[in-house]
Amino acid sequence: MKDKHFIHIAKKYINNVATKDEKRQVDNFYDAMQEKHKSIPINLSFRKERKIKNAIDSVIHKKAHPFNYKNLSIAASILLIIGITFSYSLLSINPITIKTQMGERREVLLPDSSRVFLNSNSSITYHDNFTDERHITLTGEAFFKVTKNLKKPFIISSNNTETKVLGTSFNINATNNNKTIVSVNTGKVLVRSKVSPKNKVILTKNQQVTFLNQTPIILNNTNSDDLIAWTKNIIVLNNETLENTAKILENWYNVSIEFKDEKTKQETITGKFNNETLKNVMTSIELLKDLKIDYLTPNHIIIRKNP
Repeated sequence: MKDKHFIHIAKKYINNVATKDEKRQVDNFYDAMQEKHKSIPINLSFRKERKIKNAIDSVIHKKAHPFNYKNLSIAASILLIIGITFSYSLLSINPITIKTQMGERREVLLPDSSRVFLNSNSSITYHDNFTDERHITLTGEAFFKVTKNLKKPFIISSNNTETKVLGTSFNINATNNNKTIVSVNTGKVLVRSKVSPKNKVILTKNQQVTFLNQTPIILNNTNSDDLIAWTKNIIVLNNETLENTAKILENWYNVSIEFKDEKTKQETITGKFNNETLKNVMTSIELLKDLKIDYLTPNHIIIRKNP
């Protein structure tokens, strides 16, 4: 994001005339700075300090609406950028990381207006200015809606793979350190190994690739809607092992699930759960697979064979 653009939307934010997307961009920037406890070392003369203070005071007194601490911080940032030629891009020298906790899903608006939907227990790291190439590092799972820019490819690093696009929507699942799954909802993407760049594949709509030990396995004619159903709070299980299902549910509901025997882990299940409670999901699995499910605590579940 350029200095002038940031100043423009920050001013709109303070005046309560910013759009929803513009407010989210300013909030993301402010939250990232707060999370990193970033301080900006600037040596100002007494005269400049007084000038900035007076300018902030004048902004506060002009506003009829309440002026909270965040607005004050944003106003100060604008004045620093304008008054002492402090470049906003300098704030983006260090990477910004946005992370979700277990049981949390979040939408992130990037500076280029691309959108990222982060699944539970996942994170993205990026440079706010996106200088030469728009580059994101992903841990976990995310669905991307990338704003088209032919001059600036959008690149996502995850595990040992790299996904490159110009403008499209797709899902990347890198929750397993040894496996990365990329599925395309619209457009076209290039996925390649970072270890062996010649090991690459191009995907189009409804195609999916799994990189396992750097070897791509293409699965054609996948249902891309099912692969991104989680962005709509829908859990889709397609012949999934109970072991993998448990990992999905642990992240989704922030719980711990244990199995009393190894054999049960390898049983498979197919189903779809639309915004269901954990209790309903576990009851369905219990009935479908003829299992016994016990709750040691509301967040600690034991799965065993039905006696």
